[in-house]
Amino acid sequence: MNIGKEILDKLNVLSKISEPSEGVTRLYLTKEYLEARNTIENWMKEAGLTTKIDGVGNLIGEYRSNNPKAKTLVMGSHQDSVEDGGKFDGILGVILPIVCIKNLLKKYKELSCNIKIISFAYEEGTTYGAACLTSKAIAGTFKESLLELEYKGKKLNHVMKEYGFDPQKIDECKFKKEDIDTFLEVHIEQGPVLEYENLSVGIVTAIQSCNRYLVNIKGQAGHSGTIPMKMRKDAGAVMAEIIYKSTKLTEELGEMVLTFGKISVVPGAVNVIPGEAEFTIDIRAMKNQILTNTMEKIENIIKEVTESKKMTYSIKMTNEIMETACSPTVIETLEKSFMRQNIPIFKLPSGAGHDAQEMANIAEMGMLFVRCIDGISHNPIEDVREKDLDIAGNVIMDYIYNF
Repeated sequence: MNIGKEILDKLNVLSKISEPSEGVTRLYLTKEYLEARNTIENWMKEAGLTTKIDGVGNLIGEYRSNNPKAKTLVMGSHQDSVEDGGKFDGILGVILPIVCIKNLLKKYKELSCNIKIISFAYEEGTTYGAACLTSKAIAGTFKESLLELEYKGKKLNHVMKEYGFDPQKIDECKFKKEDIDTFLEVHIEQGPVLEYENLSVGIVTAIQSCNRYLVNIKGQAGHSGTIPMKMRKDAGAVMAEIIYKSTKLTEELGEMVLTFGKISVVPGAVNVIPGEAEFTIDIRAMKNQILTNTMEKIENIIKEVTESKKMTYSIKMTNEIMETACSPTVIETLEKSFMRQNIPIFKLPSGAGHDAQEMANIAEMGMLFVRCIDGISHNPIEDVREKDLDIAGNVIMDYIYNF
C-alpha cells in the first residue's frame, strides 16, 4: 500500500506550525504546541481513534478491539522540536502510526489488538533542560524536582499552571499494567548508517545513556582595559579552558560523545570581563559506567581550572537516562514483518535518546529507524524520502496487523 505520500503531506502541514525560523521551532507549552496538538488530534479522530489530553499535555489516541483477550500496543513519539530543527524528528513517529491505523481500519474494519498512539508533548529538553519530561510522567519516573527547572526566568510548574495543568497530579498520568503491553517508536535515524548501507529502515538494538549537567562558574567582573591578564578572575576564559580540556579528554578516551551546547556569560558586555559563566554538558555513551567515569574526570578538570584561578563553581545534573536495550521479543517480531515485506533485516544501536527509553520501564520496548538523507537531523535541511516512508509504513501496518 502506498501511504508514504499521505504521511509526508501531513508532516509538511505540521512543519508550518512553528515560531519564525528557517526550520521548525515548536516548543513545549507555547501556542505552537497547542496548534500542533489540535491538528494531530483531528487526524486521530479522522482515523477512528478516541482522544484525550493527559495531565502534562500528552495527546493520546486510542482504538479498542472487540477481542476480549486483546493486548495493547502503544506507539508514538514527540511533537516538540529543537530550535530551528527539522520537520521529521519525533513527529514522524506520531503521524506514521496514525496513517497506518487509518488505512488498516479502512481495509479490515477491525483489529485484534488495542492501540494507543501518543504524541508526547516534550522530549527534546530544549527549554527546561531535562529530556523526555512527559514520557517520564507516563512511565512513572517523573521526579518532583523537575518542576523547579526554569526557562526564561519561569519555573516549569508555573508555566504548566498557565496552560491548565496541575503539577500536583502528574502521578495520575502513569500508565497502569493493563494500559500497555508493548511500546514501539518509529523515528528517523538521525545518523548516516542506513544511508551508508542504502537501506530504508533498520531495527534498533539499544539506546545509549545520556546525562546532562548545568555548570556555573563565578569569577569577578571588571573593566576590560584596566585589569592585567594575570590578575583577572575571568569566568569566560575559565569556561573556555574547561571546554577545551574536556573535549581533548573525551577525544582521547573515545567511546562517548560530549557537547557543550549552551553557553553564556554575565554581564555579556564587550568591555566587561565576565564575572559569571554558565554552560551545559551533554555526555552520551553506550555504557553508563563509561559515561560516569568520564564525567568524574571532567569534574576534576572543572575543579582544577577554577581553583587555580581562585574561582568557584557548581554543577547540577538536569537529566539522567541509562542505556536501554530493546526487547528481544519486539526485535524478533519486527524481523518477521521485515521478512513478510521482503526487506533486508538490518540492526543498529541508537546514539540519540528517545521517549522509548522511559517507556521501557513499563513495557516491552522496540524502535524502528527510518533513513534520513545524509544522516542530517536537528537541522532545517533534515529530510526523508517518500519511498522510505512508504516502506516504513508498510512494515508498521504488518506489525500492527500481526501483533
